[in-house]
Amino acid sequence: MGTHKAWLIAGALALAASATPLSAQEADSSTGGIAAEASGDSRPLAGFNEEQISAFFSLVSASAELEAVIAPIIESLLEPGESVSDWQTSGVDIFAEIGAREGGLAGNLLHDLDGDVPSVTDLSGSAVPDLPGFTGQRVRAAPPGGVNEKSFATFAPGIWLATESQHIRRGNALCYKGLNGISIYSREPLTAWDEESVYLTAIMVATFDRIAAREFCLVYEREGDAYAARSFLPDGRRLPQMDAQAALSRVMPAAELSAFVRDTVPAAPAE
Repeated sequence: MGTHKAWLIAGALALAASATPLSAQEADSSTGGIAAEASGDSRPLAGFNEEQISAFFSLVSASAELEAVIAPIIESLLEPGESVSDWQTSGVDIFAEIGAREGGLAGNLLHDLDGDVPSVTDLSGSAVPDLPGFTGQRVRAAPPGGVNEKSFATFAPGIWLATESQHIRRGNALCYKGLNGISIYSREPLTAWDEESVYLTAIMVATFDRIAAREFCLVYEREGDAYAARSFLPDGRRLPQMDAQAALSRVMPAAELSAFVRDTVPAAPAE
């Protein structure tokens, strides 16, 4: 599952519950006046440069309105369940399992089998997809202590969110706390995005921003030829709501990452 999946779902839930998207006019104070000029355009980021695009996402993320929507969803996902003794030594050593395969840890990824939010996780933190024709936009800097895990997920056709994190190993558990680096990869320039694409991505970024102070851990368990990630608080209490959102993962060669990003689209929402 990696660190990103539950938070993308939290962002999607927040989007469904939130009010009308912020307009470019509301971003004017952080984008040097260009937003006001673009406010009549159905493309909220039209005319923005990279710095102004990052400022726009920061402004939306800081919205008190979004805080009121996202915070309860995150609290629900992190509602603790029963305590599990020796949880840190349960499951499998996922690094040893993947590292024993041809190509080693850096040569293999975990592919989440959920069609609604297709994603892959690189537990070496070294994967870099080759995406000619895509626009790349960094909106959050990499963690100051370095990166040892990356995830790539798509929640809308042609738009991918790439996150960079730093896990700490505790036995078989991978524990996470702190800021995530975030980059966006898009088939079309962000300045050409419509309101729906802009707001959906902004919700996702805001959700990741709000988990920076929270700590949780994952333990991988083998299920046939796949792996299930089980979630815990650092004191060993389960996180059943996060586990309920998880899908099984299978190993995928890292050499397939670029094609996976180029060719994969999320499943259409159910009517």
